[in-house]
Amino acid sequence: MAFFSVIIPLYNKQDYIENTVSSILKQTFTDFEIIIVNDGSTDASLERVMHFSDNRIRIFTTENQGVSAARNVAMRHASGMYFAFMDADDYWYPQHLEKLHETILTLNHLSVFTTLLEVETANGIYPAHYSNLPDTIMEEVDLFKTSMAHVLLSAYTTAIHKSVFTNVGPFNEALSNGEDTEYWFRIGFNYKIGLYNRITARHTFVPGSLSNRKFNSRNFCNFERFIEMERENPIAKKAIDINRFSLALQCKIHGDRTTFKRLAQQIDKSNLLPKQRFLLQLPAFFLIRLQQFKNYLEKKNIRLGAF
Repeated sequence: MAFFSVIIPLYNKQDYIENTVSSILKQTFTDFEIIIVNDGSTDASLERVMHFSDNRIRIFTTENQGVSAARNVAMRHASGMYFAFMDADDYWYPQHLEKLHETILTLNHLSVFTTLLEVETANGIYPAHYSNLPDTIMEEVDLFKTSMAHVLLSAYTTAIHKSVFTNVGPFNEALSNGEDTEYWFRIGFNYKIGLYNRITARHTFVPGSLSNRKFNSRNFCNFERFIEMERENPIAKKAIDINRFSLALQCKIHGDRTTFKRLAQQIDKSNLLPKQRFLLQLPAFFLIRLQQFKNYLEKKNIRLGAF
């Protein structure tokens, strides 16, 4: 049995998957297996991974059911003690698994672990923005306290003990956007996080991978399942309200007034910054223009966080 089972959902990433798998095979910690679930790819993704001859790679092919279903299939087939998540277009630095392993041994009373990541866009590479990180290299932290800017856990840095999958359950296959955030929040209500406080992974922003999807709020996490739990956890309430805010803006931009009103009513406005409260009051026309301006600035490598 491997120490880590690396979980990779694969759908139409022929231009990235070889680099991703190569970065895993170059890890300094070598006690792992790689579980790749080809989620009905229509390009050459499957052929690209079939080129690898390493016997630690196991490949399964399913009809296209979405990333959540693919991750769930991979975890059900995994034999490792810990499941290390990875997406098919991302990259691990050589010591990623080694540092996760060290953190697991050091904070061995915990079951969920992560490192930090950087993001690669067409305009460069920059570190993800987190909140309330400790000064120490390894530390037990609260997910919600450290996720006021960028959710601390991610599908490129996180490893969970196999028991977490049993206790928390699978990814929600009804969601096609924000399914990972919903899963991390479920974990956050049940587990503290073992953090290796350094960057060991790179997330590649793939143009068009999300923008080509037709917006439908029913495919997003609406966070209603957390309403009762967050009443007893004000820090969690604040982190989730920030996510409600972001989804509410998208609902207004796309004309879904009903969902916008429901989300806005669920938000404790004191959990938002003044500029965020202001944005909630703007009509859709102005939000659309601001979104277009934000996209323009990002092309110039200038990033705004209010959205």
